[in-house]
Amino acid sequence: MQQAPTNNSQMRTAAIVTIVVIIGLLLLGRFVTGMMGNDNTPTTSDTINNTNSGNTDLNPQNNNTNNTTDTSNLGPVVAAQNIDRDNCAVDATTSFDDNDPIYVVLEDSQLPKGTSMFARMYRDGTAIEDTRELVAEEDYNNTCVSFVFEPTDRAEVWDAGNYEVEFYVNGNAYQSTSFQIR
Repeated sequence: MQQAPTNNSQMRTAAIVTIVVIIGLLLLGRFVTGMMGNDNTPTTSDTINNTNSGNTDLNPQNNNTNNTTDTSNLGPVVAAQNIDRDNCAVDATTSFDDNDPIYVVLEDSQLPKGTSMFARMYRDGTAIEDTRELVAEEDYNNTCVSFVFEPTDRAEVWDAGNYEVEFYVNGNAYQSTSFQIR
C-alpha cells in the first residue's frame, strides 16, 4: 500500500509530477491527431467577429433561418496577408507567395441573426475548395468575417496561377476578390 505524502515538499513534488504528466499527455494527443489529419488539399479556418460585443459564438450546424439576401449592409471582400484581433484584414493584397496563408475577409458588415455564409476558392476559373458554412446566432454590427485558406503539410505550397474567392451569403453569390499566387 502506498503512503500519502507527509510533508509540503513531498506534496509539491507529487503535484509537479502530476502536472508534467498531464501536459505530456495533452501534447502527445495533439501530435498524434495532427499527424492523422493531414491530406494533400488546402485547409480553411473561418471566423466571425462582432467588434461591438466581442461575441464570436457560431453554430454552423443550424439550418439557415434568414433566407433573404439584403447585401446593402455588407462591406467589401478583400484578400489579405493577415488579420487583426477583430478578424479584419491587415495588408490587403492581390499577390501572394506560393506558401502564404490567404485570408479572405468580408469587412465592416451588418449581419442579422440567421445569416449564413461561406467562401469558395477558384483557381484559373475552376472551383477547388469551399469553406464550412457559418451561421450568425445573433445580430452582428460592424463585423469582419474571415476565412483562411492554407496549404497543408503534404501540399506545402500553392500552385502558381490566378485565383478568386467568392463569398456566398444565404446561398447566393455576393462578391469576390481576385489575386495571383507566384
